Amino acid sequence: MLGSTGPLGPLLLDTNVFVNALTGRGPRILQTLLVNLPQTFVSAATIAELSWTRGRLDPDHPQTAKVITTINETLARIDPAKILTPTADQWRLAGERAGAAVRAVAGGTRSFKIAAERHEMLNDALTAVVASDAAIGIVTQDADFDLFMQIDPALEVLFYA
Repeated sequence: MLGSTGPLGPLLLDTNVFVNALTGRGPRILQTLLVNLPQTFVSAATIAELSWTRGRLDPDHPQTAKVITTINETLARIDPAKILTPTADQWRLAGERAGAAVRAVAGGTRSFKIAAERHEMLNDALTAVVASDAAIGIVTQDADFDLFMQIDPALEVLFYA
């Protein structure tokens, strides 16, 4: 569990860290992680998810410009050398692991019938694969990463509440 002292070793910030830190939700350490953003890693999937938000927002809504400015400023602070971009093999492996994770929980409380749920699981799997291959721990509150830790024992995840 992510605590006030912080973890050792390099970190990759999941999308929910950005969303919660930028909206003032979650523990204070999330804001600290964003302050130190140039020293942390980010998955290309997270860049895509944050960029999706920019495209999804209603341009006529009075808060959209402010939100987009905040996202743009945050993305600009990410060191391009710290963006983990998957290879074709990592995409393949992520697809397999996303499918295995869905199979493990399908029929329980989740069905994954909606395309967005499958897309989110694939992005999470992709983040897990690139982080594991680079031996970088993931900071997240997403319980799906527990499934990926079961599939890949080398994956390190620091959860926050």
